[in-house]
Amino acid sequence: MSQAGRDVTVVVPFRDVQNFFSEFLASVAAQTAFSRAHVILVDNGSTDHSVGIASEFAALYPNVDLVAQPHGRAGDARNTGMDMAATPYIVFWDADDIVPERSLEVLRNTIVKTRATVVVGREKQVPKPVKAPWHKYFGKNVKTVDSVVDIPDLIHSASCWNKIFDLDLLRSQGIRFGTATAFEDAYVSIPALLLAERISLVDSPVYEYRRRGDGTSVMDTLWDLPQNYADQLVMLEYLAAMREQLTPYQQETLERFLIRSMQGFLLRAPRVLSESECRQLFERCRALYWGITSESIARSTNDTRHRLPYLALHFGDFDLFYRPAAVLGQIFGREADLYVDYPGTSWALPLTKVTSVPARIEGISAGDGGSAVVHGRFSVNGIPDELLEKIELQVWFERSGKTLPAVNHGQVHDQAGQGGAAFSVTLDPREFPAGTFPVRLVLCTRGRNVSRPCGVSPGVVQQPPVAGFHGLTRIAAEGSDARLVIESTQA
Repeated sequence: MSQAGRDVTVVVPFRDVQNFFSEFLASVAAQTAFSRAHVILVDNGSTDHSVGIASEFAALYPNVDLVAQPHGRAGDARNTGMDMAATPYIVFWDADDIVPERSLEVLRNTIVKTRATVVVGREKQVPKPVKAPWHKYFGKNVKTVDSVVDIPDLIHSASCWNKIFDLDLLRSQGIRFGTATAFEDAYVSIPALLLAERISLVDSPVYEYRRRGDGTSVMDTLWDLPQNYADQLVMLEYLAAMREQLTPYQQETLERFLIRSMQGFLLRAPRVLSESECRQLFERCRALYWGITSESIARSTNDTRHRLPYLALHFGDFDLFYRPAAVLGQIFGREADLYVDYPGTSWALPLTKVTSVPARIEGISAGDGGSAVVHGRFSVNGIPDELLEKIELQVWFERSGKTLPAVNHGQVHDQAGQGGAAFSVTLDPREFPAGTFPVRLVLCTRGRNVSRPCGVSPGVVQQPPVAGFHGLTRIAAEGSDARLVIESTQA
């Protein structure tokens, strides 16, 4: 069917989405720029009533075409739609989501006005919003830059559905979706962002990604399926092959994506894959990340536990990757920081620095002879729970002049599945002045002792004070931090 006069192609792959399809199509028809669009619905092998819903919709509108791509996955279907496109601009939407009514108009007007080759709009995930690292770049006005290196965290926006592309950019650079694979969006979004001559960001809600709630969304099973690990690695290897055609700054930006998007898979692989599968993953990732600096890895990862697999890759230490509890030593303190004790070089320091020591007070009870026993739990980011019991602990009650030895009870096994290790400290209120004292957990290391503030479990502040012969003692909260309160003392 002729689509003369249209200037935006909307490609929608679908497969077995009958429960969501009608609502999505209604949001497409409600677009204020719907008349400017050529909508291509691509059936990807549906077995439910989705094709019937699409047929009824296509029959209503002359600017809607329905085609079939029964083999392959969503990437194959998107490529089919892209090959049919005859407009300057193109967008890719998913058939189980919702598109706000001005989305197409905003995206189309922005790419025309700014002469960008990629425009990125604000998206949100429903029912639970997710804050992404590139959201910080959005502002009240349209922001236009010459290159993604000017806003490097935008490289993590790998999905296609919140973007409009200059079709000539995709075709001239040979940019196409991954086929017969998951994560097919990244094959288009990442190269397009890296090679775009101009990028605009528009702070308008242009897309609502629906987490279905029935466990069938891609994000619901992201870490659980072994095939996802294989697909993710293939995708990253494909993107890494672009390095030679990129400038050094573009290479650095690509490395951000290569690192960040694999960190969750590397962390969970030993629990999901067999040892032989992990070895294959390990060797391929060694090649993928070889030559990337430890500073770049630290900048692009969340915390210590996500960084240690990259440390293992650099030193070729498969045991550190697959069974870290058998390899890691104790932590050590340096100035006010803690580090995982690994026999590496100074190269490793940015990756072994401990990012957090979550510690909290979970209760207080009466001890012998009028004493009080404070109970808590702690963990050290990057240290397996089974190694925590080896750490010598103290508890420092600031402003009291008291630092008391604590008992480390080791790894906690409870139904809550919270992890960590338990500790307790016994104190005698006679030795404290009346007052309020911030509670800090002290980790004693072969370097120097390092302290971290203790938080408070929600139920602790509701506990009644411990009444002993020597005083009245309770735990209070000031903000998120624990305070020991001695309400009265007796000699």
